[in-house]
Amino acid sequence: MHYNDFISQRDLALATEMDEGFTSRIVSQMEEQRLVERNKVGKLRARDPNLILDAWADEYDFSKHEVRKGHVVARSGEDLAQQVVGACEAVGIEYGLTGLAAAWKVSPFANFRLVTVYLNRDEGAALRESVALREKLSFREESRGANLWLVSPNDEGVLFERCRYQGAICVHPIQIFLDLKSQPERAREAADHLRSELFPDFRANRGR
Repeated sequence: MHYNDFISQRDLALATEMDEGFTSRIVSQMEEQRLVERNKVGKLRARDPNLILDAWADEYDFSKHEVRKGHVVARSGEDLAQQVVGACEAVGIEYGLTGLAAAWKVSPFANFRLVTVYLNRDEGAALRESVALREKLSFREESRGANLWLVSPNDEGVLFERCRYQGAICVHPIQIFLDLKSQPERAREAADHLRSELFPDFRANRGR
């Protein structure tokens, strides 16, 4: 997310809320794989963010999240996305659009039907709020013909550095890219388009 910035290993652990020992082991592995580099004072940054993203995408498994698939009446994918955003904000659920709908918000490319949204599973009233959300949307749970995926993340890191785009809170573009791997429709094309916009200044800033 901040591939041009050098950061200390301690600050990296604090930013990601991970144990320093665990962070150290991960950093050591990344150094062995030449994914990160250090400056003269030992701070770290990505050697090439594209390599890290490739490695991450290879290991990432969307199916580890809990996904409720269903259908909501909507005129279009954009209409459904706005319904979801409005309902989440009305009910008071912390959320983050991802996948095709979020890719469209960040960098419009291809029309979509499916909307995917992460819901914060650790809020005190999460179950009550989730029920209220489904009722507000008239959500009918069924996999066949589903146009809405409600996702309870297995790792809160997916909501790290969310941002509002075109009136909707979306997960970070890197997370969107990773999630597109498991999406239908024109997800592969949307992922390629989004990726082309993720690191536009990489070569210039490295003097290559």
